[in-house]
Amino acid sequence: MLLLVIGVGLNLLQLADPLSHIPPVTQRLGTFESPMHLPIWLNLALGGGAVLASMERALRLRYSSLLDTAGH
Repeated sequence: MLLLVIGVGLNLLQLADPLSHIPPVTQRLGTFESPMHLPIWLNLALGGGAVLASMERALRLRYSSLLDTAGH
């Protein structure tokens, strides 16, 4: 679960940086400068780890009070 949260969180932060430089987005929301600048190999490893962690979570179908009650 920790790998999933870290991987998704860091990749979303870095994805928001280039998306905020699109002119219509900049006019509405302004620009965002990501505080994290990781090398490409680490981004790919974190993204792959997040995918594997989410697949493991979905395939095992186990109950987690932290994850399962968050949507209610």
